Amino acid sequence: MRLLWSWAVSLRVTVSLLAMAGTVSAQTTTGWRWDALPAGAPAEEQLFSREHSAGFLRRPGGLTPDTWFHDGHLRTYALLNLGDVVRTAEISRGRGPVFMFGNARRPQLLDEVSGTFDHPQYPKRDAAVSVREMLGSVNCQGVIVVRNGKIVFEEYAGMDPGQRHHWMSVSKSTLNILLGKLVSDGKIDLTKRVDAYLPELEDRGYGSFTLQELADMNADVNMDEKNYQSPQSSFWDFGRSLGWFGEDGKWPGGNRQFLATLTRLPKPEGEDGRRVRYTSSNSQVLAWVVERVTGRSYVEVFEQEVWQRIGAVAPASVTIDKQGFPSVGGGFSSSLRDLARYGLIWARRGVAPDGTRIFPDAWMTENTSGKGPLLAEHHYHNQSYSKDGAIVHQGHSGQMLWVRPESGTIVATFGSTTTREGGHPWTRPAYLWAAETIERSLREREIAARE
Repeated sequence: MRLLWSWAVSLRVTVSLLAMAGTVSAQTTTGWRWDALPAGAPAEEQLFSREHSAGFLRRPGGLTPDTWFHDGHLRTYALLNLGDVVRTAEISRGRGPVFMFGNARRPQLLDEVSGTFDHPQYPKRDAAVSVREMLGSVNCQGVIVVRNGKIVFEEYAGMDPGQRHHWMSVSKSTLNILLGKLVSDGKIDLTKRVDAYLPELEDRGYGSFTLQELADMNADVNMDEKNYQSPQSSFWDFGRSLGWFGEDGKWPGGNRQFLATLTRLPKPEGEDGRRVRYTSSNSQVLAWVVERVTGRSYVEVFEQEVWQRIGAVAPASVTIDKQGFPSVGGGFSSSLRDLARYGLIWARRGVAPDGTRIFPDAWMTENTSGKGPLLAEHHYHNQSYSKDGAIVHQGHSGQMLWVRPESGTIVATFGSTTTREGGHPWTRPAYLWAAETIERSLREREIAARE
């Protein structure tokens, strides 16, 4: 009888488990899969935070230089494998020791921290949401929170911890660092015109702008970065000249050739003129100036002056055009932890993890001074955003490096929103809300309050 009872219980358990397995299978094999990234699929939310199957991340069908940026699911692959799609250069970590973070982990941090997100287009505007729910809704692939050199939280819902991920426009932060260094070294004067450094742009659209106007996105040229989708737009010419999109034979001289063709436009009047007119071509001209005054490639300058100072675990990379000129406006990639190590430079007000002062304390004060045109609630100054003492760098599809030096807090994220445009109107503000909410909670609870 005992054997029969045992067998019956075993049968019931087996049937129950099979039923559960069928339910899980139905949940996990429908919709998105790692090994089946479909071109042209509808945009999806909670892509990584919900339960999904394991699988190999293979190069998807339909992935070409002309599709990776404009199709949300193909972009998910490309963000983690950019060198498989676009020409890249390696940025060596050097031979120095790895910087090891301290530990102050709070495994439930994202569940414990919540609030209301007051954006008119956010579906749950009037309800309290946890940071975990918010980051899930914007397809956050990885998030790391560091305070005073200690990891407080780290999670990788949509990537492997060791993988490189594309920074997108967080790449512009490299200019903030190098401009700070070169200004303090007396090699660059931001009040001077572009053609003082690049005489080949005299009588061209960019020649008469000051470097400061470019650094603050306060310059107007006929490069429309808002029109991502049309192959006839100037943004596609810009992308082709960078090597991001398919070759059409127009830009044998690469991105510098394209930059020299742009025309200066009148500054908008009134409120429009007080807001950012965002274009990554401004960043490219600044990178050209950095190369001219240093006599070295931008990749070499960044590698030697910055990346080899942070104790990185691995090399970074950056996309380059056929002349080897990098996409400083949006082409860098690294692991998430190395991005956080890099963020320590701002958290420590210009001092790298190895103790090297890269830019002076006064540059950090300048960055967060409230100067520059408006970008929503932030000011854009020296290729970075600032608000309430925090300096922020954000990029397409959910990339962010948020640093508040006063509290020593860093919040870095990688994401992959699958809309063609790279997110909803509330996506970028949602990431900022998450960082601000986390930092406020850490201060109030005195978590990792000291190094």
